[in-house]
Amino acid sequence: MAGSRRKAGALAPQVEGYRVWLAQHGYTTQTARNMLKDLGHVGQWLSQRELGGADRSEEKLELCLSDRRKAGRRRVCGLRGMMPLLTHLREAGVVPAPLAMLSPLDVQLVQYRSWIVRERGLSAATILRYENTARRFLAEQALSDGVFVPSGLTGSDLNVFLLRECARVSAGSAKGRVAELRSLMRFLHLHGVTPFRLGAAVPPVGGWRLATVPPTMAATEV
Repeated sequence: MAGSRRKAGALAPQVEGYRVWLAQHGYTTQTARNMLKDLGHVGQWLSQRELGGADRSEEKLELCLSDRRKAGRRRVCGLRGMMPLLTHLREAGVVPAPLAMLSPLDVQLVQYRSWIVRERGLSAATILRYENTARRFLAEQALSDGVFVPSGLTGSDLNVFLLRECARVSAGSAKGRVAELRSLMRFLHLHGVTPFRLGAAVPPVGGWRLATVPPTMAATEV
């Protein structure tokens, strides 16, 4: 732990708090270890440039990630991947209010991701798949003239999206979309975003199991 703090530069005081935060939000040990490394990289970058607390913002974080890519670092995540760190730093009062707030859609997605991490205990890959489906669905069905209105979602919106997905993915992937949409609808209803339980409106995806041509029958069987 002491070694982790020494390597985290300007963010050294946040190492243990972030470690606890990640555990509370259901991140696995290996995932948390990688995310603590990301904290260390950002902290070292801030220290090298002698940047203070007021400089710890999305803009500086994007610049940090850009510098790491230019330096040829192999594992550099995008800004979305750094949102847990930014969220923790804001909650801890380390990062001031952002100059450019997240869009209502992004705020909803951050809340949804935190919920599935905390409530579902899914793997990192599964969480990413659920989050990507939620982003695509909400962007396509809950934005009207650039205004985010998830409260107006209906069963018809779910059907339209799922039919569109079925046309472009395999039957197995389409069945995954059903589970992912039901999860999102449950979250939106539990958090008072949608007034109705729309999860039940997500139609199942038909399969071809036992739908083959029956084999021929022997004369004795007839």
